[in-house]
Amino acid sequence: MQATELIMVNHTKTDKSSLLSQVLTVGSVADGAALDRLPGMSVASRCDVVEFRVDAWPHLAPLGVERARECPVPVLVTARRQDEGGMNGLTSAERQHLLETFLPVAAFVDVEIASFTEMAGLVTQARAAGVLVVGSFHDFTDTPAPDDLRRKRDAALAAGADLVKFSATLRSAADAATLAALLEEPAHPPLSVMGMGSLGRVSRLLFAKLGSVLNYGYLDHATIPGQWEAGRLRELITEM
Repeated sequence: MQATELIMVNHTKTDKSSLLSQVLTVGSVADGAALDRLPGMSVASRCDVVEFRVDAWPHLAPLGVERARECPVPVLVTARRQDEGGMNGLTSAERQHLLETFLPVAAFVDVEIASFTEMAGLVTQARAAGVLVVGSFHDFTDTPAPDDLRRKRDAALAAGADLVKFSATLRSAADAATLAALLEEPAHPPLSVMGMGSLGRVSRLLFAKLGSVLNYGYLDHATIPGQWEAGRLRELITEM
């Protein structure tokens, strides 16, 4: 089920249960130049949520806040750590400051599971503001073992995550099955699961079908192998 018509604009009060119980398409903005084009990009017809990759354009954060305030769909704000794909070599303090700047206009904030301890204050602020916390983990080499993924999931939930995101590199169908199994566990928490690499595209359709909450594409250009253009991804998910 698509969610555009059910979600309030991101800077108004967010219905958490609604956002966490649907299959949503995310359009990522990783190029600062795209901020100028964003108002004319027909965002609402291409995705349900826009991800602002502010680690890619930290110097444009004030403009990003304005664009987020004007955005017709909820905004997810990300300032990724370098060892999980972050750009510009930002320190933890710099990333936290950027994320805090966007809290008044965000529906989601992404915090790596490995950063929860150092960003505990940010997580507390986000939850107090009604902003959903995405606890994320990215592996650009392999797919971790199932028990490792479950441990990370449980640690993220215990630390305050509302939703857990796993993005792993798929080298075989068995890797895809490892991620899919998380979505098939009875009474599992809200999960966003995706594959990278040559099997990335097909896996993202499978995981969306199995109930992955946030399914990432791009609005400007792909940042990792296996990404779909957001509008096309949304069309395919709707057709499944």
